[in-house]
Amino acid sequence: MLRIITDSSANISQEEAAKLGITVLPLGVSFGTESFRDGVDMNTDGFYSKLASSKEFPHTSQPSREELHDLFARESAGGDEVLALFIADVLSGTQKLAAKVAKEDGFSNVFVYDTRSTTAVLRILVLEALKNADKSAKEVMAILDELRPRIRLLAALDTLEYLKKGGRLSGTATFIGNVLKIKPVIYFTEICEVKVYSKQIGFALALKHLCDAVRADKIDASQPIYYLYTRDDDNCNAMIEKLSLPQKMKSAGEKVNICPVIGTHIGPRAAGIVFVEKRKK
Repeated sequence: MLRIITDSSANISQEEAAKLGITVLPLGVSFGTESFRDGVDMNTDGFYSKLASSKEFPHTSQPSREELHDLFARESAGGDEVLALFIADVLSGTQKLAAKVAKEDGFSNVFVYDTRSTTAVLRILVLEALKNADKSAKEVMAILDELRPRIRLLAALDTLEYLKKGGRLSGTATFIGNVLKIKPVIYFTEICEVKVYSKQIGFALALKHLCDAVRADKIDASQPIYYLYTRDDDNCNAMIEKLSLPQKMKSAGEKVNICPVIGTHIGPRAAGIVFVEKRKK
């Protein structure tokens, strides 16, 4: 059987990973001189509480070369193929370092897949790989190659402050945006870059625009749907109601508190959705 490895940005807890039979590598989160292992020393709720109270802007860190070597050694010891699904290169150096370790340290049965994703998008890829764990790593990677471009993530942000703190928005733009109560709707590109889909005056309009965009797509009901939030799920609940999805699809969706890697930049009270678009005929 194929062994699956991912990291804590996939929004899979250590407890859930144990039940699924996969391994989740914790990424590092630091507030000033305080360092935590995501999902081990600090859970997602704890992260957002710290984000709200700390004067220090958090930073995430990748595992060391030694950690990756030891992980690959343990996972491949039984001779099974190992498929590693880590956070996208544009967000962390974990994936690139993992591929280097696998090659240079002779782990010929360890395959590092270019996920181009994180949070619930990465979670969907991990669960799809797990469903096909009776296949070879190369066969599973081909399945993920078809699935990955169909996964959509859209989110409405309640604040611009964290984009500014993370260096993704100027102070002037943040000030003007706050005065005008501008709420951006963001999406992930195919290579996991965060882009602004639209800018709306007020959160209600931002949610409406997000929901309109979702309804314009045809959702693949055979795949998971995740409703995203950061710390507080009130806006997420409002989004779910505005989406007006069929009851079967609505009830099948699962709410997810977005991982610290992304939450660092979008801040609390965001709302979003991750779904898979139907295959085009």
